[in-house]
This record gives sequence, C-alpha cells and structure tokens, in this order.
Amino acid sequence: MVETLTQSTRIEMDLRLEAAASSEMAENVAHDKGFRVPAIDWERTGRDVITMEWIDGIKLSDVKAVIAAGHDTKKIGVTVVQSFLQHAMRDGFFHADMHQGNLFIAPDGTIVAVDLGIVGRLSRNSKRFLAEILYGFIQRDYRRVAEVHFEAGYVPRTQDVASFAQALRAIGEPIYGQPAETISMGHLLSLLFEITQLFEMQTRPELVLLQKTMVVVEGVARSFDPKFNMWVAAEPVVSEYIMAELGPAAKLKEARDGLEAGLKLLRKAPELAVGLEVLSRELPELIENGIRLNDDTLYDLVQDGKASIILGHVERWVIAAALVTIAGALVLG
Repeated sequence: MVETLTQSTRIEMDLRLEAAASSEMAENVAHDKGFRVPAIDWERTGRDVITMEWIDGIKLSDVKAVIAAGHDTKKIGVTVVQSFLQHAMRDGFFHADMHQGNLFIAPDGTIVAVDLGIVGRLSRNSKRFLAEILYGFIQRDYRRVAEVHFEAGYVPRTQDVASFAQALRAIGEPIYGQPAETISMGHLLSLLFEITQLFEMQTRPELVLLQKTMVVVEGVARSFDPKFNMWVAAEPVVSEYIMAELGPAAKLKEARDGLEAGLKLLRKAPELAVGLEVLSRELPELIENGIRLNDDTLYDLVQDGKASIILGHVERWVIAAALVTIAGALVLG
C-alpha cells in the first residue's frame, strides 16, 4: 500500500503525466452524456505546468451557487456516481480524486472533471470482481459474492466458501430496510475488507483506492441530495456491465478469443515439434549427467546473450512436452 501511494505521489508531481491521464480519460468519455474532461493544450504543457481548455462552470463545492443557477441537484448526484462506476468498470480507469473541488457543472448541466493527478486502474479480473460483488449485494446473493472472491484468487482456497458467504450475509442483511440516506456503498466495501482479513485475503491496493474514491463520490452526491440512494443509482451501470461481460455476447467473445489462441498455438506447432525432437534426443543425457556450467561458460552466456536463447528453447521444450501429454490423454480418452 505504501509503495502504491508513493508511486501515486511521484506521478502527481509530474504534470505531463497528469496531462496524459486527462487526455486518456477525455478519449474514454468522448461519447458519454453529462460528463467530460477538458482538452489538453500540449504545446503549453510541461513537467511543471499544465494547460487545458477554459471551462465555464460552477464548482460543485459551491452548492448554493449550483442551486441558484437552476441545476437539477438530484440529477447531479446520479451523474457523478454513474460516471465514476462506468469509468471503473467499463474503462478500468477512473479519476481517484473526485471531490467537489475537482468537479464543475457547465451551463448545460454537464459535469466537467479536472485535476487527474491521482487515477486508479483496474484489471479485467478486478473489474469483473467489482461488478459481481456489487451486483451480488444488490441481489442479496451472498453465495455468489463469496464464489467471486475465490474465483478471483483473492481468498485462499484453504478457506471455506460457505463460511465466507455467511460472513458476507452479516454485512449485507443489516443494510436492507434502512433509509436510503444511511446506506453507503463505500462503507459496505470497507466492512467487506474487514471481513476478508479474517479469511486471509491480502490487501488489494487498487480496490482500496477504488473504495476511497467511492466514499468521496457518495459524499458529492449526498451534498446535493441528502436522500440519495447509491444502490438505485448503481444498479443500471452494474447490470449493463454484467450483461456485457457475462452475457451471451461475452461468452461468444471468450470462445472467439480461445479459438484465436488455439490458432496461434497451431502456427507454433513446427517450432514445438523441433523443440520436442531436441528434447527427446538430449533428455537422457541431461537426466544422467545434468547441466554442467563453469564460471567461464556462465560469463560467455551472459556476454553473448545466449542465456535468453537457452531459456527460450527450454520454454518451448516444456510446452511441447505438455502438448504431447495432453494429446496422449485425449487419445486414451
């Protein structure tokens, strides 16, 4: 965690990297309604200065001014929260400092985000993990939430899924029936992390950063709508992601990706066959005599760059041997 935060601080000190993050997010949200990021003026941007397009708007920290301008305060909360969740789950790239001072509302009601010095990234597995745990809690499917933790490898296999689901129920059930304004998704995630510690789940820096930001965006939403319901706002975004990533279209994409991977492996078949031939010829001698390297040989390998070549051949031999084993199993089956 300390290393992650240290790296974030280093990145934040170089405004070229902040400009790059702004540019990336601007491309990601180019077609989104109600949310945008200002364009970067790269000719006037360097390590110590960042220049972007001018923004006409009101900071969301000035709630009275926003209300006086006639903006729909309830819509603001929904837009901020849904935009954040879309960025996290759809793009795997989110603004990790979305407090009121970094958000403006334009005259047309569009939310404009600045100061992307701190950003978060989620891998495909982390995005799926986030979506499924949120959807599981929304649906009160604690067993599925528990299974997702195990499938993602976040909880050791030595732990019991049913016991973990029971612990999750202890978190989720007290939420239902409470007034909307008392239900915090950020608080839910913090409780979830406390429970996972009991089951030897290691800290996930990217998820902690996500949880911190979720608490912030909830605060922004509730500053405009004290009765803001985080779950109602999140459900459409989470459901859309679940359908896109786990529905029929996603299954077809996974099958296509698997087929492409298989075709790539087939293209490597001649090289694998050569590796297997060499392996079958050399293996008896290697088993009997081992690999003999003296200091001079090691030095020559490093100098000539042969070490990487040998490792490459060994890798191919191992793959070839594995393929033969699999093929034999299929034939016997």
